[in-house]
Amino acid sequence: MTAMDRVARIYQRRRAIRHLRSLSDHCLKDIGIDRSEIVSVVYGTGRDRSRRRVR
Repeated sequence: MTAMDRVARIYQRRRAIRHLRSLSDHCLKDIGIDRSEIVSVVYGTGRDRSRRRVR
């Protein structure tokens, strides 16, 4: 991966975070994401989401 690829990935992730943060809590719930999980979901560093309890 080149330096330009890494920079592009950073901007894509930032854009995704901005977009998800602009959604309502209802929309986030519909796609299975809690507001507190946005960054970890985008970066793929969250806990195993398959174990997450459905509310």
